[in-house]
Amino acid sequence: MGKPKARGNGQGTAYKRGNSANPWVAQVIVGWKEPEDDTKRPIPIKKTKSGFHTKKDALAACPGLLSSTNGKEIRYTLKQVYEEWEPFYSPRVGASTMVCYASAYKHFSTLHNKYMDLISAVDLQDCMDKCSSGKRTHQNMKCIAGLLWAYAMDRNIVQKDVTDNLYIGKGESVQRDPITEEELQKIKSVLNTEPFAKYVYALCYLGFRPGEFLKLKKTDLHKEDDLLYLVGGSKTDAGKDRLVPVPDVIRPIIKERMKVKGTDLLFPQYMYDRKNKFTGYKQMSDAYFRESIFKPLMSTIGIAEGKVPYCARHTYSDKLKNAAGDDKTKAAIFGHTDYNFTKKRYQSTDLNDIKTVAKSIK
Repeated sequence: MGKPKARGNGQGTAYKRGNSANPWVAQVIVGWKEPEDDTKRPIPIKKTKSGFHTKKDALAACPGLLSSTNGKEIRYTLKQVYEEWEPFYSPRVGASTMVCYASAYKHFSTLHNKYMDLISAVDLQDCMDKCSSGKRTHQNMKCIAGLLWAYAMDRNIVQKDVTDNLYIGKGESVQRDPITEEELQKIKSVLNTEPFAKYVYALCYLGFRPGEFLKLKKTDLHKEDDLLYLVGGSKTDAGKDRLVPVPDVIRPIIKERMKVKGTDLLFPQYMYDRKNKFTGYKQMSDAYFRESIFKPLMSTIGIAEGKVPYCARHTYSDKLKNAAGDDKTKAAIFGHTDYNFTKKRYQSTDLNDIKTVAKSIK
């Protein structure tokens, strides 16, 4: 029996079986099913059609096999995923946010009836490039794509997220206001009742960019005398491997996160299967944190729309300005200074300047 020859992007395969006059078989993967053993990979569901005279004939039949599949039961189109995702996600954010997402989703209309596992980053980018609307719409298009692929991956509908590197385009950046002290107190009031409120609260007291924050590992936490600090950051030379003290106000949160077993990440995403059974952890993407964690929390506690995770960095900047200590030390902590100065400062065994700042952050 011949071995199936793989083709890219789930387009199907063809292989030779037997010695008849029409030995070629067309084969496509039409879906995936969960294995009985949770430790194994999903099992592909295959559909075949035999009786082709040549390999070319068999390959030409693969698109027909795909299009004749009952997509709702074993393979999902982008439209079917959106229609399942929309009622799942809408209670988590405000109505106006969902209106924006619905509008952005319409710009992917040429892909709505295409099987989601056959949609590539090139397909999505083509829709974004053809959209003549402003930068905000392009941002919403990337957001909705990221949310749909995250939802589909969690449910084994697709095996790969193709949205990470979508290009929004150039445009005027938006200046974000900080999370105010009043808003910070609202977050504090729900630390023990709202899932992931501690993530957002800690972000406001550490000053990392959201992507840096989500990459933090337990091994990034250090202690010297009574100073507890994290080493992280990556965007610029000044921001790389910077020492960020942990203020007393969030020490309990950090210590609690250190005790979570099964992950080396401090702030991971919790994973669940279709039956809502916990399956483990993974690093959270910026888009998932913004759309599935941050915005739903803001909506729940009554903070007006418009705030994004990066606003927490502005909050931290304000706290640094009001803290005791010299400006060079604060700049090194924040990641806006000369890298050589930063490394020299952090290699010193005298951390009194860092301690001074840390103890006065309220």
